[in-house]
Amino acid sequence: MVAFAAIAFGAANAVRADGAFPDEFSIHFPPGSPHRIYIGANFGLLVSEDDGLTWRYSCEPWVVSGSNAALAFANVSFYNVTADGVLLADAGDIRNITRSSDVACTWPSSTGSVTGQFVADFFPDPNDATVVLANVVTSSGSYIVASHDGGKTFDAPHLYETGEILTGVEIARSKPGVAYATSFSSASGTFVASADHFTTYSTPRTFPLDPATEPRILAVDPDDERKVYLRIVGALSDSIRVTPDGGQTFQVLVPATQDPLSSFLRASDGTLYAGTRSGKLYVRKPAATEFTVQNAPHLRCLGQRPGSTRIYACADMVLDGYSLGVSDDGGATFQPLMSFTQLLGPLTCAPVQTNCQAHWERIQGVLGIGSRDAGQGSSKSGGSHCASAGADVWSWCVLAALLSRQRRARRR
Repeated sequence: MVAFAAIAFGAANAVRADGAFPDEFSIHFPPGSPHRIYIGANFGLLVSEDDGLTWRYSCEPWVVSGSNAALAFANVSFYNVTADGVLLADAGDIRNITRSSDVACTWPSSTGSVTGQFVADFFPDPNDATVVLANVVTSSGSYIVASHDGGKTFDAPHLYETGEILTGVEIARSKPGVAYATSFSSASGTFVASADHFTTYSTPRTFPLDPATEPRILAVDPDDERKVYLRIVGALSDSIRVTPDGGQTFQVLVPATQDPLSSFLRASDGTLYAGTRSGKLYVRKPAATEFTVQNAPHLRCLGQRPGSTRIYACADMVLDGYSLGVSDDGGATFQPLMSFTQLLGPLTCAPVQTNCQAHWERIQGVLGIGSRDAGQGSSKSGGSHCASAGADVWSWCVLAALLSRQRRARRR
């Protein structure tokens, strides 16, 4: 249903390129394509058309900048899918949002008010394929803009503007138009609600935060538009809160822990799952009042195809031996489904074949394809957005935006 991915670093002895290992994950199940799965990684967008049996990819340099550069690990892309299955990607810098309506084959850039801006987060309306909200960070604050053509262009008006740093924006599934955003200042978080995609919005509500922490939106409950799950992330702590009433009150679900959270899922049966990179899975059944903690893969993402019961989990290929696993028993156990070592190469469409060949020739060594030391995974016959990043990564992203803005101002 709803999942988020987190910055995660592989084992110290893993094969790396430019200091990065491909373990930045998100998983997506496009509407209208019951057997297609997308995985966003920091080397590109992986595509399976057969429920995870086989995989090909569109390389990150092509996805984020229409480039044929061999590698582009410095800017990890964040992905999401519109209500009609169109892919959107954000490189996390001023390269803008890119969009693919042909299953990751071509990636033209979005135009309009996001051009040349630092887009910190975006979210497509799960009910209306034409609407996408994005928040832009500037040297003086941040603001929300909207697209009404599925992310092709973004309108000029600033729908909601603040001197704080917007950290997330998300749209409800159960009630059209309902949307939320979070931001933070030095000592408090801010939560703002809207009933009409931020054409209008409620008075922002503040709530206290521990020092050096920030609020992110994990998910809006798919069955209750007033229930919103938040991650409170800091350099030394991580916790989950929920507002059951659209921002009127806030409750702690997972107390602050020094074990960074890496994934979250509100499953179709109402169970809540939160995973960590250290191999712990927090589980709260619908009738329970507290989370239980169990062992799990070193989780990088959690996801579920709407209307199904199977849970998908992105894992650590080096530590777990596979990159994607599945659970058919409510997260009690996970079975390997895919390892990056099984990647078949670039997508077969001509633009990807042409622009990703150099990348593929080099990425095989990074992934350990053909290497005995790489994770083996299963055999081929085997079965929001920026809410993911830690506070240190987020702060770096914001600093990069500000420095870029200052450099451009000096050139004028």
